[in-house]
Amino acid sequence: MATEVELHIKTETEGGVGWIRLDRPEKMNAIGALTRRQLGDAIKDAERDQDVRVVVLTGTGRAFCSGADVTEMAAAGDGGMRTPEDVGNVLRNEYMPMLTRLRIMPKPVICAMNGPAVGIGASYALACDIRIAVPEAYLMEAFVNIGLAPDGGVSWLLPRLAGTGIAYEMFFTGKQLPAADAHRLGVINRVVPADRLEAEVRDLANHLAAQPRQAMAAAKRAVNHALESTYEEALEFESYLQEAQAASPEFAVGVQNFLARRAAKQ
Repeated sequence: MATEVELHIKTETEGGVGWIRLDRPEKMNAIGALTRRQLGDAIKDAERDQDVRVVVLTGTGRAFCSGADVTEMAAAGDGGMRTPEDVGNVLRNEYMPMLTRLRIMPKPVICAMNGPAVGIGASYALACDIRIAVPEAYLMEAFVNIGLAPDGGVSWLLPRLAGTGIAYEMFFTGKQLPAADAHRLGVINRVVPADRLEAEVRDLANHLAAQPRQAMAAAKRAVNHALESTYEEALEFESYLQEAQAASPEFAVGVQNFLARRAAKQ
């Protein structure tokens, strides 16, 4: 008789918005081997599903994600990472594909930070395109506290979002970056009361789901390209993207709608 697999990830699609929810509240949504597998499948499915136009990543309970399940890392048996090679292989073969997919999928990805995002949890939050958080949320790079270096792409993301000084201080001290400070620095887009978080995220996600999807995908490609480009290279890439969009049905419909709105105002 087959045993029932425990679900660490819950998914649902509503009006073109795909919700991916970390669901281990008793572990503050710590990520272990089973969670990684289920989360990887959920992210891949959301990217491939043509009915999903916007993706929301969030958590259950008082934390978004407390990081990797360190208890499991130290344990023997299935899922336990017992050697340095195990740690490196999990980062390369499991975390890297997921985080890269969030960064480059041609859909907006919103992180609804229902609480703290620590370690690899912060990497997931920072890999999203937009972050909306509750006041109690914070980002924390606690690797130094257990003798590890930052991972999950945070050494690339955090300096670009918060500046190298903030990134170094967080990496060297393991101190928290509270939601209010992260918002002031532009790392978090918006801070909202906990009882309004999902409603605010849903409103934004629904708005984005109604936007021209190819145009949003092109905007995301432009930003990702520009992060590694000169100004002139960014201008050239924009011209390539704009040429493609100008030939698209989205542009034709957009122009027609614009002209109709202008005529109605006259």
